[in-house]
Amino acid sequence: MPRTPEWQQYQQDVSSFLSELGFDTRVDEPIEGARAQHDIDVTARMSIAGVNILWLVECKAWERRIPKERILTIQGIVDDIGADRGIVFSESGFQAGAIRATQNTNITLTSLEDFSLNFRNEVSATKARVLDGRIARLMKAFEAVWDLADPERQAAFSRYSGPSGFDFLKGGPHAMAGVMARLNQMRESLENARFDRWPVAYFPLDLVDGERFDATDWEGLLFVAEKSIVTCDRIYDHMMTPGESPVDWKTLQPPELTSLLSGIRGQ
Repeated sequence: MPRTPEWQQYQQDVSSFLSELGFDTRVDEPIEGARAQHDIDVTARMSIAGVNILWLVECKAWERRIPKERILTIQGIVDDIGADRGIVFSESGFQAGAIRATQNTNITLTSLEDFSLNFRNEVSATKARVLDGRIARLMKAFEAVWDLADPERQAAFSRYSGPSGFDFLKGGPHAMAGVMARLNQMRESLENARFDRWPVAYFPLDLVDGERFDATDWEGLLFVAEKSIVTCDRIYDHMMTPGESPVDWKTLQPPELTSLLSGIRGQ
């Protein structure tokens, strides 16, 4: 039986490794870009918080360090396809120029061992960026309610079913201060996690004065953040749907988050 070429085996090893970590991977996949079609060594896809992520992976089973010119070519392919990230695997390392060329870019230079050690933080930080983007868009949507014509705006405010944040702001145009404050706090929590400032404070939508919830790892923080964003999405959709009547906003919260918070509070 003929031996698998080293470069091909390296592609398979990288693909298998990424698959084990939860990615949907394909080897030697042709992808059409804006300017040309490109044959990608390994493509890695994952859905994060409802957003599809695409990473393009190059596998260089070379005996010498990868030069800057090759990395710039890969950068061009990533840009042409519009992928979220490009990753170059090499067990022989990278030239200094290649390393400098990828600073502050969406290109990662790594090896199988290095990536296995840093994978969780890398993917968790990607998830955090996706969630931060969702929060930013949701905040703009809430703010845009003020731009509606007066009858529509007042009708939307009358349907608002969400935390007020302050007892004297129940209902009316100022009630959204509660949900906006929590969205801002979620952005800050995700940023603190990205900078490894653990434990990270988490503020539930129904936070009671004197309470403090701390997330000590990415898994816990991403869970409560995503479920809280889902709740805020539902609050917004309810407010913007003609014919809806105000409801207890906690009925819009995913039951798994309600159960978790109840357990923490000993309820």
